[in-house]
Amino acid sequence: MTHLPSPATAGLLGTLALLSTGCLDLDGFVHNPVHCSRVGPDTCEDSGNPPFDQICVPCDEEYDWTRDYEWLDGTLDEQTPAVRPVETIVERSELTSDDGEATLDVYFLPSHGDVPELADVTVLYNHGNYAGIEHYQPRIRFLHEAGYNVLAWDYRGYGKSLPDTAPSPEQFIADSRTFRAHADAVVPNPEQLIIYANSLGGIPAVEMAITSTPCALMLEAAFTSISRISRSSSGTSFPEPFFSQNHFDNVSKLEGYDSPLLIMVGEDDNKFPVEDMQAMYDAAVGPKELWVVDGAKHGIANVGVPEAGLSPYFEKMSTFL
Repeated sequence: MTHLPSPATAGLLGTLALLSTGCLDLDGFVHNPVHCSRVGPDTCEDSGNPPFDQICVPCDEEYDWTRDYEWLDGTLDEQTPAVRPVETIVERSELTSDDGEATLDVYFLPSHGDVPELADVTVLYNHGNYAGIEHYQPRIRFLHEAGYNVLAWDYRGYGKSLPDTAPSPEQFIADSRTFRAHADAVVPNPEQLIIYANSLGGIPAVEMAITSTPCALMLEAAFTSISRISRSSSGTSFPEPFFSQNHFDNVSKLEGYDSPLLIMVGEDDNKFPVEDMQAMYDAAVGPKELWVVDGAKHGIANVGVPEAGLSPYFEKMSTFL
């Protein structure tokens, strides 16, 4: 689930910035991590959050990839009746950032091999804004269930990645390039690589795609730009430079992008509306598809694209590829 600055918070930050510098830069305020060092009753059983939004694994414990979730109504059907536990060995590694200041937590889930045509295909998973990999384990499990290898990472300040503070815009972009280069060395076939983004993950995913072209880029309710977030949250409309130094303007970055692009979004997404996804779709010029899912919202506890039905989700990805 993506948690972005509220209109009131964004307004306060903007006012302070205007007073002090005469310009705005909200690029550094997009993050909402929960680091493992902060995990406790207030993030878990006492948080008041629904089970999918509770963060309960401290730094010294491993994530449970066999957890028996109570999947949301409508996620499973006769074609996909269950999501199996991850029975293969989940390979955890640590990736040092190029500046030497961060240690990024990385997980590789090998394909179960039951779908031969996907056994060498790897999804590079870039998660959303809230908490870290623990929160997005159901999404990673979905992709593993479909038959893909999955390589996922936590950003600085998220989950078990260090330091325990969120990255600057420059660090976030640089770390995404580091992770992309790392993928070529560890996946079964670098030529069969899908870069996948959920929400905030659109920032690193698009950066990876424009610097090292994958066989496909898949954006699920993905980040567009600071100005579009401001418009959808507060109703104000300003050009991107008014709010940002253009580190994260994915609409502009995708202009002329000519490799396969699949964009997925819920019809009722309350974070990144369909019109924002349309803007990214219009910017790209290669083979592309925009899939709007009836009744879906932004994701996980409030039902996003995968939760609205795994069978059509798996089929859409497969037919696009």
